[in-house]
Amino acid sequence: MSLLVLGLALFLGVHSISMIAPRWRDAQAARLGENAWKGIYTLLSLAGFALIVIGYGQARQAPLVLYVPPVALRHVAALLMLPVFVLLLAAYLP
Repeated sequence: MSLLVLGLALFLGVHSISMIAPRWRDAQAARLGENAWKGIYTLLSLAGFALIVIGYGQARQAPLVLYVPPVALRHVAALLMLPVFVLLLAAYLP
């Protein structure tokens, strides 16, 4: 599970650089060169993706249950979904 979380953090962190620190990203691209920056970006993204794949495989073999809802809430959830389908249909009708 830790590899999965680490991979998600790396992958999403690399992809969030342009939203969180656009000036830093532009400065690094100017300092390293656009192609070198894209190469580093690609390698970090691939490393994060590989960690996600490996971590997912490990997490499937030893699942960790984070939350078990009470049995009564299953019926409440089903009841609350009825108006959702009506509203979904209404959104696509003229």
